Amino acid sequence: MLAAISPSRYQLTWCSDLNYAMEAMLSQLHDIILLDYLPADGQRLLASATHQGCKAPIIVMTDRMDAELDQAAIKAGAADYLIKDQVDRRVLERAIRYALDRKAGERKLAQLAHYDALSGMPNRVLFRDRLEGAIQRAERGNHAVALLFLDFDGFKKVNDSYGHAVGDRLIAIIAQRLAACMRKTDSVARLGGDEFTVVLEDLHSIADIVNVVRKILHTIARPFPVAGNQILLGCSIGIAQYPEAGKSVDALLNNADMAMYQAKRVPGSAYRFYTEKMNTEAINQQLVEDELAVALQADELVLYFQPRLDLSSLKIIGLESLLRWQHPRRGLLQANDFLAVASNTNLITQIDYWVIRESCRVLAALNGLGGATLKIAMNLSVKTLQDDSFLTELQGLLEHTGVDATRLEFELNESAMMAQVTQLSASMRAVNKLGPAFLLDEFGSGYSSFPQLQRLPIAAVKIVQSLVQNLQNSDADARIMKAMITMAKNLELNVIAQGAEALEQVHFLQHNNCDQLQGYFFSAPLAYDALCELLQDKTVIAV
Repeated sequence: MLAAISPSRYQLTWCSDLNYAMEAMLSQLHDIILLDYLPADGQRLLASATHQGCKAPIIVMTDRMDAELDQAAIKAGAADYLIKDQVDRRVLERAIRYALDRKAGERKLAQLAHYDALSGMPNRVLFRDRLEGAIQRAERGNHAVALLFLDFDGFKKVNDSYGHAVGDRLIAIIAQRLAACMRKTDSVARLGGDEFTVVLEDLHSIADIVNVVRKILHTIARPFPVAGNQILLGCSIGIAQYPEAGKSVDALLNNADMAMYQAKRVPGSAYRFYTEKMNTEAINQQLVEDELAVALQADELVLYFQPRLDLSSLKIIGLESLLRWQHPRRGLLQANDFLAVASNTNLITQIDYWVIRESCRVLAALNGLGGATLKIAMNLSVKTLQDDSFLTELQGLLEHTGVDATRLEFELNESAMMAQVTQLSASMRAVNKLGPAFLLDEFGSGYSSFPQLQRLPIAAVKIVQSLVQNLQNSDADARIMKAMITMAKNLELNVIAQGAEALEQVHFLQHNNCDQLQGYFFSAPLAYDALCELLQDKTVIAV
């Protein structure tokens, strides 16, 4: 019959032995199976083949019409049911074509349900299934599984700058590169956006994980040629290992995601392993974040002020606003106790605006206490500087308080600033035109270079306090300090030494042309009332 339909279209394999028949049905070498549905053997063969995952559609053929037999066959997994003495070539061809078309439709639906259309990678549904399988195999074999959670730094800017078509093409290339990094036992999936996961099996040591991670970072570091552009991306990878970081799909996924956000805190591409300590930190971070949001509304934040001296005249010429939190249970908290948490949320921008507003109010109040020429410096996050509303907000605060804008100074952390020189330069210059100056904080922490410093509108550098505090104990640090002061002077920048606590340090700074001093040698950070008393005290400072 099949030969009559089309001799070259069908190739028939005849199996009379049940064991051989089962092997052939599971081999995935056949497009369709015609099964002689004998009362006992045929039923067992159909049920067993279906149970073991036979991929080809099975058409059963029987000698008689039987409603119960028909239902049992379909229920057992048959694609169709034919009566032998009622079959001609047209009926058979239609049954075969229908079964094949339906199977193709099922495959297409399965592809849509389990694979990401853009990258061709498994999607979130199939990823969870594969990770679950990997966990079960690891549990049975008593070996490790690692989950990598990948996020690409700079992808959003690609979409915003070049459009979503370029972003889609970039995702496809990322998927290709990731696939090329994988071993045979590894599995890559795209969860959505620019988030990918990798399941690593067959691991013998941490080194196996690190080797794959480094291959990924290396391949992602190469420029992506998309639409005539050479696009550069960073990659942050969080790693959660079974069973240490979790024994379920959700636990591993959450913990790998948490580790990924730890990696994003590091400038450039980086990876981080999840640890129990990280989990504790995350819980504490959420608690602090919730309480900090309340603190902003409940006026629990306060400013302390540390004076800055001119080393030539030994007069107070400026202040630094230092944030404190009057916590209802834990007492007065230093900025180090909570500011890192705020920096990872939108709270940091609200806090920065509050500090600027309060600093302007204090400057205006000090005008009548002999502080009309004082400048006030405050820490500013890169996130706030890049906020679209920053210029408008700043202008409004200056107009409302009537403070001379040239008396404001914004301190930017050296490491954060140098990681984004190009992006920050334009924002800094726009603020500079309003009057405020910029200070480079933590100068000497190892990030700056001459060309970068020259590209930014910086008025002064504040030397990292660890160098200042070690001057009398280390000849090497003393030489470094001299070189840094000389470098800053050559760039026509003022030099501020912070953290000075000893007379020897002050003498060294004076003798080496440092401009200003800030530290406990002269004054600890002061509450507003104590600051007012200090400014009214006319005692001459002797050094």
